[in-house]
Amino acid sequence: MIVDNINLAHRYFGIDPRLEKIFSALEDLNEDSPIGSREYDGFRIGVSECETFDKDKEGCARPFEAHREYADIHYVISGDEGMGYANVDDLTSVCDYNSEQDYQLLSGEASLVHLRRGDFCLVFPEDAHIPQMTAGENRHLKKAVVKFKI
Repeated sequence: MIVDNINLAHRYFGIDPRLEKIFSALEDLNEDSPIGSREYDGFRIGVSECETFDKDKEGCARPFEAHREYADIHYVISGDEGMGYANVDDLTSVCDYNSEQDYQLLSGEASLVHLRRGDFCLVFPEDAHIPQMTAGENRHLKKAVVKFKI
């Protein structure tokens, strides 16, 4: 997992040639950007507004999600977000891998990263993650998530 600010995204362009185009699209987003999903050249960006929370409606810890075919970039447009993460090898599977939607749910101990406006995290298949966690308390969050096949 890579955590950084979009002002330093150029450091990672060598990982994948699409990253320059992806980060350029993310830089164009702001608090007035419409909610919804848009397709670009080989990747999809979804913009959403939500509240951060650590537990589900029943008060249980939320599961990790992990992907096998896609990498994600979570980018904070406004507000801030806690992002739980762990290596998939350190977690226990909660359900079978769903190949149609490319996800698996897992449980275990999470480390937490605090993302602020302009920050992003790039998660690879080995990076199980819990997005939209609190960053100290429940807060309003506007973010974008990019999915691209690796």
